[in-house]
Amino acid sequence: MWYVIQVQAGHEAAVIKKCYERNVLLSGEDVFTIFSERMVKECGKWKKRTVPAFQKYIFAETEDTDGFRIRLRKVQELAKMLGVDESIVPIYREEQEMLQKLGGEEHVIRYSEGYMLGEKLIVTEGPMKGMEGYVKWTDRHQRIAGIELSLLGRNVAVKMGIGILKRVSL
Repeated sequence: MWYVIQVQAGHEAAVIKKCYERNVLLSGEDVFTIFSERMVKECGKWKKRTVPAFQKYIFAETEDTDGFRIRLRKVQELAKMLGVDESIVPIYREEQEMLQKLGGEEHVIRYSEGYMLGEKLIVTEGPMKGMEGYVKWTDRHQRIAGIELSLLGRNVAVKMGIGILKRVSL
């Protein structure tokens, strides 16, 4: 089961690294963040980069919630397991399935491509294909789309990379 851990923004990789270095994880456990592949312009050229998709959140896969929470203190950084109504609970099955669909085994949401049909986004390639209903906004110049996903029943905004190749008039 996957659990959400809240960390300081920008410290996602450091907390994950410390979990491995300080023996926080037992056999069969994992801690990770989900990355989003985006295009960024460097020196006048577009290049693919991966950035954390969920700022301030990482994920833990464990069956021993209480033990993991205690071992997580070894990290010595802000790292709080989230839950519902004061209880630590895993993310809902549908949420985990959605994240696995988007990020795959590597936990990387790959770059998608599509086009605009009037004001409607049509995704032709990538993990966002078929998920156009989740898209709240697009920015063609920065090549990103904002989607809203649910985590433990809370709506969380995620920026995902998308190339909108053209705009087609109706």
